[in-house]
Amino acid sequence: MGIHDILLQLRSAPEHSPRWSIDAAISLATTLDARLSGVVCQIVIPRVSNWLADKLVHANALIAEENAKSRESARHLLDEMTTRIPAQSRGEQTLIECTEFAMSRELAKRARSHDITVVPIDDGLDIAYVVQDLVFESGRPIYLMPRSGGGGHRLDIVTVAWDGSRAAARALADALPFCSLAKTVRVAWVSGDNDKTMSGSAADICRNLACHGIEAEAVDIPADGRDAGTALLANCKASGTDLLVMGAYGHSRAREFVLGGATRSVLASPDLPIILSH
Repeated sequence: MGIHDILLQLRSAPEHSPRWSIDAAISLATTLDARLSGVVCQIVIPRVSNWLADKLVHANALIAEENAKSRESARHLLDEMTTRIPAQSRGEQTLIECTEFAMSRELAKRARSHDITVVPIDDGLDIAYVVQDLVFESGRPIYLMPRSGGGGHRLDIVTVAWDGSRAAARALADALPFCSLAKTVRVAWVSGDNDKTMSGSAADICRNLACHGIEAEAVDIPADGRDAGTALLANCKASGTDLLVMGAYGHSRAREFVLGGATRSVLASPDLPIILSH
C-alpha cells in the first residue's frame, strides 16, 4: 500500500498558514506520485452576547472586522491552492468555517478519508492541540512539515523511533511507503530511558523491513539523562536524518487525549519532517 491521497491543512487566523507550505506539499505529492487535496479552515469568532461589553468597547464590530480579514485570507489560500497545484495531481479544495475550538475536530473528520494529512509548522504558532486531535481522532497518520524541512522532501535518511510499543508499530506500518524510497533506514531506540520498556527488538524490525525489500540498520541512542523525544531529535540532527517516524503516545483523561512526554518534546521544537501515528 502506498500514499496516494494527501490532505493539506491550512488555516486563516489568528495567523494564516504560511504560503510556502503549499509548494512544500506539492513537492511531497510529486515525490510520492500522490493526489493532493486541501482544506482551509476559515476561523470564525463568535459574537459576544454581553450587551455592556459590546456597548463599551464595540466588541461585535471588532469581531466582525476580524472575521472579514479571516474570510479574505481563507479565500486567498484556497485560490492559491487551486492555482498552484498541478491539474494532474489536484484533488478537492475545500473551505470550512469553524471556531478556533472546533477546528481540529472538523479537520479530523476530513482526515479520515485521506491517506495522510500534512500539517505545516510555522514559528510562533502552537499546533499541539491540532496535532493531538488529528492523531488520536482521525485514525490516520499526520505529516508535520516545518519550513526547514519543507523543500524538496529529500528521503536519503529515514529514522524510525522504536520502543516495541503498539503505537511505534502502527507508525512504522504507516511509513513503509516513505521507507521504501529512502537510501538509508535507521531503526532507533533510546536506551536508558526509564519511561520506556522494550518489547520486540530493533533487529526484529530490521528483519521485517527486509521482507519488504527495505534494508535497515539498528541504532542505539543513549538517553544520557534526556527524555526520549529530546534524545531522538538530537540524534536525528547529528545523523542528517530527513524524516523521523514515531508513534504518538498518550492516554485518555476526562475524555480528552493527553500527549505523552516524548511526543510533547518532539512537538516543542521540530526542525525536520515527522510522521506521527497512533
